Amino acid sequence: MDSDARYVPLTLLDPTGGWINAPVHVSQLRGRPVLMHFWSMDCDSCIDQITRLQDWIRDYGPRGLVVIGVDVTHSEQELRDTNAVEEFAREHGLRHPIAVDDGSMASAYGVEEHPSYLLFDTQGTLRLRASDLEDSGDLRLLLERLTGPDASTGAFAP
Repeated sequence: MDSDARYVPLTLLDPTGGWINAPVHVSQLRGRPVLMHFWSMDCDSCIDQITRLQDWIRDYGPRGLVVIGVDVTHSEQELRDTNAVEEFAREHGLRHPIAVDDGSMASAYGVEEHPSYLLFDTQGTLRLRASDLEDSGDLRLLLERLTGPDASTGAFAP
């Protein structure tokens, strides 16, 4: 991760295609760590990583982690009719909020590949940008730090 990337704030949550499961507003995220998961329905590695994402939701959700999916399957039909995204979410047990993105959210956050994960601290500051989860130790370590007993103090030094 480059040093400037960690200072990207969590601000843009207005997807052109709307929301699946539930909408999310930035005001709801204050004081909570947030994991944004950018994915596509036509991406095999995105599908392969769903189990790991669900493990994180199970392990860290009760400790305050908010997970927001961002579907970046660039299809005009999909943006007009989100049934395909809803069906995909149902088939794969994705119950967290999912933004249907036309590419603007991905562009705003500098996401160029998927799957990609952006982890924000409790102050809304980006702390980790990852796409290759072969070794997800850094992400899990930060999830522990952001949701552990000392997490209530807010942000931490990089």
